[in-house]
Amino acid sequence: MEDEWISASDVEKFGYCPLSWWLSLSKEEEAEGENLKKGQEEHQEMGDKLKSVQESEKKLNILENIIFALAISASLVSFFGLTLIFPGPTLSFVFRALSLIWILAALFFLIITEKHRDKAEKTSFERIILILAIGATILTGFSLSLLREDDVLAQILHVMSLSWLIGASYWLKHSFTLKNEAESTREELKVEDGDVKYVDALDEESDLLISEKYKLRGRPDYILEKDEGLVPVEVKTGRVPKGPFFSHILQLAAYCLLIEEDMGEKPPYGLIRYGETEFDIDYDESLKELLLEKLELMRDKLDTEEVHRNHHREGKCANCSRRDICPESLA
Repeated sequence: MEDEWISASDVEKFGYCPLSWWLSLSKEEEAEGENLKKGQEEHQEMGDKLKSVQESEKKLNILENIIFALAISASLVSFFGLTLIFPGPTLSFVFRALSLIWILAALFFLIITEKHRDKAEKTSFERIILILAIGATILTGFSLSLLREDDVLAQILHVMSLSWLIGASYWLKHSFTLKNEAESTREELKVEDGDVKYVDALDEESDLLISEKYKLRGRPDYILEKDEGLVPVEVKTGRVPKGPFFSHILQLAAYCLLIEEDMGEKPPYGLIRYGETEFDIDYDESLKELLLEKLELMRDKLDTEEVHRNHHREGKCANCSRRDICPESLA
C-alpha cells in the first residue's frame, strides 16, 4: 500500500510495538484509559497556553510598531514646532538647542534599534528610555513655546506631540502587560527561548503538516523558531526516563521530516521533553534513513497483514494501552 498515508503518531506506535500499532488501526478496538485521557487533557491545556503566548506576542509586535510610529511622529512634529519659535533669551535658545540634540539622538537610536530588532529584546529598556527622552524633549519644547503667545501654530504642534506621547505611553503600558503574561506562561511551560512558530491545540484549526513525497502527515506539539532554525518539540507525560525512548525518537524524526517537506526548512534537531527533563535529538541523515526504513516496513505490514509483537518484555506489555485486546500480550 504505497499510497497509504501514515501519521507521525502511527510511527511512534509502530516503534513501541508493531502489534500495538496494528490494533490501533481498528476503530472498533480504539484504546482507552485514564493515562491516555489525562495525557490528552494536559496536551490540550499546554496547547491553549502556547496559543495564548502566540497571540500575546503578535499583539506585542503590533504595539511595538504603534509605539515606534507615535514616538517618531511626535519627535518630528516637535522638531517642526521648535523651528517656528524665534530665538529669544540666551537661556531659552540653549534649551531649544539641547532639545533638538535630544530629538536627533533619540531618532538615531530608535532607527538603529528598529533595524536590529532581531538582536534586541522586544520592548527593551533601551527603547523605553529613548521614548521617555523624547517625551522630556516634547515637554521642554512645549514649555518653551509658551514664551510667545502669538506662535499659535507652534503651540498646536506641541499639543499634538504631547497627545501622541500620551498615546505612546498608554500602548507602552499595555505592552508591558502582554509581555509579562507571555513571559510568565513561557516560564511555566519551560519555553523560554525561541518564537512559538506552531502549536497543536488538538483542534481543527491546528494545521496538519504533510509530505506528499513520503505520504506522511502529523502535528507536532509545537515548533520553536530559534537562531539555528525550526525546532519541533514533543512533550511526553508520565515517568521521566534516563534517556529518550526509541519510539519517541522515531516520532520526532517524523516531525522533522514533515517540517523539512512542508515548510521547506530542515530542522537541525528536535526536542523531547519529559517533565523537567529535555533531550536534544540531532536530525541527521542516519536518523532520516532509519525513519524511511520504518515507513517502508509499516507499508509492508499493511500489505501482508502479518504483524506480531517485537519484544519479550512484560513491563512493556503492562504499560501498553491495548494489552486487554492484544492476542500476544505478556501482561
